[in-house]
Amino acid sequence: MNSRESQIILNPIINEKTISLAASNKYTFAVANDANKTEIAHALKQIISELYPKNKCTIIKVNTSYVRDRFRRSKRHGRSPKDFKKAIVTIEGDALDFYNQ
Repeated sequence: MNSRESQIILNPIINEKTISLAASNKYTFAVANDANKTEIAHALKQIISELYPKNKCTIIKVNTSYVRDRFRRSKRHGRSPKDFKKAIVTIEGDALDFYNQ
């Protein structure tokens, strides 16, 4: 895997909604802001082949959305988390175990 592919997928997003989506083989990841859908699919395919060499799965669809930050106030101070891009990847075949690692 080259250096660009290793920098595309940052981390899986784990919350109640994404865990319920994982039951229908839809997995959610935080990705690089400048990555497109084909780069995301190719990088995820490389990661799956390295982590799960016997897994037989294909990537069907990649949906992306840009998540804007929301200013959150606490007493006198406020903070603004960073913007990020998320990808919801639909996979056909064997289920992945990203959320239990």
